[in-house]
Amino acid sequence: MNPAFEFVLAILFIVFAYKLINQRMHHRNLRDLRGTDDAERQEWQQRLDQLEERVKVLERIVTDDKYDLKRQIEALDR
Repeated sequence: MNPAFEFVLAILFIVFAYKLINQRMHHRNLRDLRGTDDAERQEWQQRLDQLEERVKVLERIVTDDKYDLKRQIEALDR
């Protein structure tokens, strides 16, 4: 066989195998999520809410004028 043809076939096989494995893992993850109980979902939702609140606080700190002034003062010291 032609080496270029074999190379193309190998690439096609790798791409096909990757897509097949990726799709199988995605379906397995969906199945696992469906199997979780409500207590676990509530726990994850609570953790997500806490993280969202922390991000909001960090956004407030970073966008605060005092924070910007502090950074400008620190930049002058360098």
